Amino acid sequence: MTIKTLLKKATQTIDQLDAELIVAHVLKQTREYVLSHPEKKLCPKEWISIHILFYKRKKGIPLAYITKTKPFFGLDFLVNKHTLIPRPDTELLVEQAIKRLKTLDKPTLVDLGTGSGCIPIAIGNTIKDIAIIATDISKQALRVAQKNAQTHGVDIAFAQGSLLDPIFSLLTTEQKPLVITANLPYLTKHQFDTEKSIQHEPYTALVAENLGLALYYALIKQIKILHIHRSPITCFIEIDPEQTHYLVEYIKEELLDTTVHVHKDLAGLNRLVEISLKLTI
Repeated sequence: MTIKTLLKKATQTIDQLDAELIVAHVLKQTREYVLSHPEKKLCPKEWISIHILFYKRKKGIPLAYITKTKPFFGLDFLVNKHTLIPRPDTELLVEQAIKRLKTLDKPTLVDLGTGSGCIPIAIGNTIKDIAIIATDISKQALRVAQKNAQTHGVDIAFAQGSLLDPIFSLLTTEQKPLVITANLPYLTKHQFDTEKSIQHEPYTALVAENLGLALYYALIKQIKILHIHRSPITCFIEIDPEQTHYLVEYIKEELLDTTVHVHKDLAGLNRLVEISLKLTI
């Protein structure tokens, strides 16, 4: 069977682009190669492997989990069932964090709920002279993040635990400017149950209690304590647009001497909350 014949049959049940990328993945070639060699004949082993992956895609398994890779901020990242699939919306967080980090002298970047490590790695690949720490509650996710960091040559200290817990004592003794990035679980159970496209991604990496804001509320309390020991602190939090009012009001209640700015994504929706805590005296 040729690539052309195989793709023609596949596109009856799955998206053509997905089919082309699956074929490229099995052949260890680029999509351009697949498109430019339609008459190439596939051996039985290749044909069987491709059909198995076509079937998985038909059943709704995300393409990124099938090919085990996902591009983000110009880099390719290893992903699996233990990590979220990086999304274009999160590139806004990376862009704003980079802007802030460039204004600081030898800052420390801390990424919480790092998953595949795409956020700190994308930032560290752009800005070289920063210290980077990343935490995640999942040991399996941290293994993936470590592999991605090694692949892209970005030096990151990883720690297992929830939010700032595993590194809190370290941060209270260090006095460098601190930037925190957090793309934590912020969906409600109802959102997860009704969104078919995310059913194969890890539930605990997506869903939080209290309208999806439980972990962000906990983080704000940690930052409040941390600010007593060091400054300045800037925190970037990715959100669901409908959470804007609740989170901003909570931040203003808990963090008095604070500037809060909400950034919109390309669709014009509130997507990123930036928290800036001024120098303590």
